[in-house]
Amino acid sequence: MAVLLNYWMLASRRLLLGGLVPILLGALLGLQGWLLARDASIFVENLRETEGKVINLAPVDGDIRIDVDYLDETGVRFHKQFTVGSQQEPLLRQVGKVSVVYDLRSPQIAELGHIVSANNERLLYWGVAVAGALLFLIGAWVVGREFHAAVACIGLLSNGQITQTEVRDSTLAPGRSAGRFTYAFRGPDGRWYEGKSPELPATQLAAWPVGRRIFVAYDPINPRRTEADVFGVIPANRRDAIQPA
Repeated sequence: MAVLLNYWMLASRRLLLGGLVPILLGALLGLQGWLLARDASIFVENLRETEGKVINLAPVDGDIRIDVDYLDETGVRFHKQFTVGSQQEPLLRQVGKVSVVYDLRSPQIAELGHIVSANNERLLYWGVAVAGALLFLIGAWVVGREFHAAVACIGLLSNGQITQTEVRDSTLAPGRSAGRFTYAFRGPDGRWYEGKSPELPATQLAAWPVGRRIFVAYDPINPRRTEADVFGVIPANRRDAIQPA
């Protein structure tokens, strides 16, 4: 398990930015969207639309306050005040009516608008919930991929063909404080194959200078599939039995 954590630490940047952050943000976004969509769905199911009569208009701080009377579906009259932009005053004086939506459970709770707008808002919240779920799944996929890669690496080092060679080159990635070293080994077919270490922080990469001996494992069927033993996974008894390449 400790070795697995070491390989996971090498992938910490990808795990954090590509896995854990999307999982966290996706969970929060999806949960918030679902809660809002649930509440919006309940609201829409109990939403009714009616026509309200404008009985008074009065300017208030640059806007227009309107007094509206409307009836619920049982015929009970309610009165509500709304504030709208002053540019709507001419139309309101001409038409004298507005569209009002109210909650069937509490008809005194009303807003200006249409049921279509409420449905659109519900769809928006469901869209947020779906986007959060997708972000969560992407993060989970990245974490799963990195976990699988680490397990496959350790499996190859534990069960693959072992050989010994040396570091041929060691370079930092441009603009980054991490890099890889390269090595080459002779495969079972007599050909030479090249490999690269995992991406290592500069402090760990410095421990593998050019010329240092390194044990590597490879797949005898596909020698291009190879891993360098940077964390000492290969047992000592297997290392002792290996002749340098």
